[in-house]
Amino acid sequence: MAKQYSLTVNNQASHSAYFMVFQNDPTAWDPNALSIAWFAKFSHPSPTSKIKFSWGVDWGFSWGDTGMLQAGVQFDASETFKPQGSSDNSIVLDHSDNAYYFSKTSAGQDPDRFYIQESKNIPVNSGASVGMTMSGNTVYAVQARPNQNLTFSPHPTYYLAYGNYEEGTVIDVSTVNNPLPLVYATGVYSLSTTINADNTWTPPKSLASTNARFLKQLALKQAQEQE
Repeated sequence: MAKQYSLTVNNQASHSAYFMVFQNDPTAWDPNALSIAWFAKFSHPSPTSKIKFSWGVDWGFSWGDTGMLQAGVQFDASETFKPQGSSDNSIVLDHSDNAYYFSKTSAGQDPDRFYIQESKNIPVNSGASVGMTMSGNTVYAVQARPNQNLTFSPHPTYYLAYGNYEEGTVIDVSTVNNPLPLVYATGVYSLSTTINADNTWTPPKSLASTNARFLKQLALKQAQEQE
């Protein structure tokens, strides 16, 4: 079972918007690949407002009938496939009778990578896009083309942003406003952060350190009350 990561965000911003988690290295997969708004949740700021995201590092494949893939369009997966191991980490995207579909799976050359083979039947001016998923949602996508072999080496890097970003929207990462890097150190699986009224972020802290600080403050308060 994939390890579960989580992120808790306190909303102290000056306006309502979407919190959006995305990954930021699509061209490591393909020079023309684009990032997707991986997870997004709308939030109103208040002293008690909190949003939580959680995910597992379990990769898969997707394709969607997107038309021209570019920033601002919506990627809605028409079909997904989650490999069960290295025996099916390679898949074929095919096309016949005016329909796209995933066909046979097989074991790719490297068990730590993922492979998408686009068959000769894919139209030259294809309106479909093929992507990689993590935890069920598409992370990256690229326009489908005939006779292309795509190889994906997973090295997830996580970022958080606040603005008008709906889940599943194709984004240009260079235009994302004030993204916050989310670095999960070895052995850390839960982070928390706060967006402030001036749209700055507090440095992400591990949930363990946040809980330890809370318990320390609680113990100090109880000691003062007993004096």
